[in-house]
Amino acid sequence: MTSVPLTVVARLAAGGAVLRCRRSHRLALSGYRPGMPVPRAQLKVFAPLTAFPEPEQARLRAEVAEGRGLSRSRAHEIEERRLRVALRTGRAPTSPGVVQVRRVADELMVCPLDLETRAGVAWSVLAASAPTPLLDAALPEPGAKTRLERAASGIPQVLDHPFHAPLHWFLAFSPGEQRFTDPPEGRGPRLTHLTTVGQAATRVERVLEVVEEVLVDAEEVVLALAELGVWLDAFDPLSLLELDHGTAARARGAASLRRDTTCAQLWRAVEALEDGDDHAAAVAYAAARAFWSRERALSSAS
Repeated sequence: MTSVPLTVVARLAAGGAVLRCRRSHRLALSGYRPGMPVPRAQLKVFAPLTAFPEPEQARLRAEVAEGRGLSRSRAHEIEERRLRVALRTGRAPTSPGVVQVRRVADELMVCPLDLETRAGVAWSVLAASAPTPLLDAALPEPGAKTRLERAASGIPQVLDHPFHAPLHWFLAFSPGEQRFTDPPEGRGPRLTHLTTVGQAATRVERVLEVVEEVLVDAEEVVLALAELGVWLDAFDPLSLLELDHGTAARARGAASLRRDTTCAQLWRAVEALEDGDDHAAAVAYAAARAFWSRERALSSAS
């Protein structure tokens, strides 16, 4: 059985990826072991420098000029290293001057890793549902809870989820925006989706309207879509939105990731609902759920 401090710190260090497990054999089947970083998918916003306030623009520009702008692989390495430190020490990770960078034509797009904010958001979610003795055991250091609560007031540019991407994340993208790559340098296969924040927000709003109009007893789906829409609205519409399945996809293997049709199946379900074809919607949604069912079971193991 995973210890309480490790369970909670795993969530904090993954910036929202909670590991709730009382049956360790289920995690063992996934290859996960206590002390390892939790496999996770990430939803990232890469914003143009012009979208930031002037002081922030200057700071970010200086960090990139000084060589602190990170590639995806380098950002992942830093997150993993700080996660491992957090798992050993019980301290939430810090990320001064850590920013992932993409270039689109001549424009610089940046995604601050926001590890402190992500830890604070994770803590606020956990604190709303976990008993006080567990929270006290997780963070015995005086002042730690206050720091995390203060950090939670920010809006991170990265969302994390353990073991798999939630299905509603896929609906921010069209099937044609899905990309599979299998780099020869041995870092493993990669499944990503890329769009603009403006397009993603429009899609999420469309799906939310359909779900609210057609489905009954869909409060959880409505809430998830609404929260995603609010998060997207915090960013410039010209920003890039990337769903990176990251370490959550590694156990899948190249062949499985290559044939993933989750995004397409979900959109078939939405379009079927719009057409009044409940049966077709149910079939398509079931197919989408089935592909990531093993990872979803690991995420919610209890």
